[in-house]
Amino acid sequence: MKDKKKFVIFAHGGTYDKLYQIVTLAITAASMGRETYIFLFFWALKRFVNEEFDVTKLSAEYGEEGKRLSKRMEEINPISLKELLRDVRAMGNLKVYACTGAVKLMELEESVVRSRVDDILGLTTLLEIADGAETQLFV
Repeated sequence: MKDKKKFVIFAHGGTYDKLYQIVTLAITAASMGRETYIFLFFWALKRFVNEEFDVTKLSAEYGEEGKRLSKRMEEINPISLKELLRDVRAMGNLKVYACTGAVKLMELEESVVRSRVDDILGLTTLLEIADGAETQLFV
């Protein structure tokens, strides 16, 4: 049997537009049957752990356009990113991992992090999981 295609996202950014892209790409890949992984670092990790998926926090650099985009995203997306992520993770082929070093750097409580992700792993293990992935993205 041929191995499933592997889809990996190295998630770094924590603004809503980046979180939206991370979650929607991951759930789409997982729904298509790909073995999907989200590796969390820095602000993406902090937002995932604090379950701040639907706070439409865009970068200040977007100004008024960002405010309009936030409003459109809220109008267009009746289902929260948190709900979408939960439902697709239940299918079993989407895993979310936190980077050990990032957990320490962001001063997050390890027990809380563990309750929100599948595991906390070091870079070596994350890179081993990513090895051979057909798609690897840095967001």
